[in-house]
Amino acid sequence: MASATGKTVVRDAEGTRARILAAACMQFGARGFANTGVRDIAAEASVNPALVLRYFGSKEALFRAALDHSIFMDPVLELEPAKMGRQVVEIFLAADEMPSPLSMMILSAGDPTAHAISVRALDEKVIRPLADYLGPPHAEARAACLNLLWSGFLTAWKLLPIAPLSDDRLPMIATWLADATQAIVDGRFGPTGSPSGS
Repeated sequence: MASATGKTVVRDAEGTRARILAAACMQFGARGFANTGVRDIAAEASVNPALVLRYFGSKEALFRAALDHSIFMDPVLELEPAKMGRQVVEIFLAADEMPSPLSMMILSAGDPTAHAISVRALDEKVIRPLADYLGPPHAEARAACLNLLWSGFLTAWKLLPIAPLSDDRLPMIATWLADATQAIVDGRFGPTGSPSGS
């Protein structure tokens, strides 16, 4: 495309889309769905608000795309099952911030549309892949238990910090979290809280 000066202007559609997605993850993760407007995301991405709608169609579609983009389970699903408890906790402790998809979902839960999008994303991008990774018995229930365990820990540590998770107590809690995670992965902890099979 030629500009008014006669120079060729190259439009970086993929780069613009990526900037909008990154801005959406940041804004939704910090403010939730209801408190974030298209203009906020456009300002964060340094684009015209019309471009946000051009690329994604609506704020709801952008929220869906932001969740799909930010929920990335591959690092967890590539772990060796026998060492998953310790290694997944190492991943959590190495993170500087609250994972954006979790904060996006929690802060947006009050909006019915965002809630439905979050439930779908959680099922499709977290529970089902985890269940496939874990295998029988009770794969989906064990995947749900892991999600509950990890989400609760991350929420109480990063989003709504509680005193018992202060720095001096964190190693003890991390050891417990690794052991509880490994028990679920190994199938030693059934979905009802009793050993599997009983």
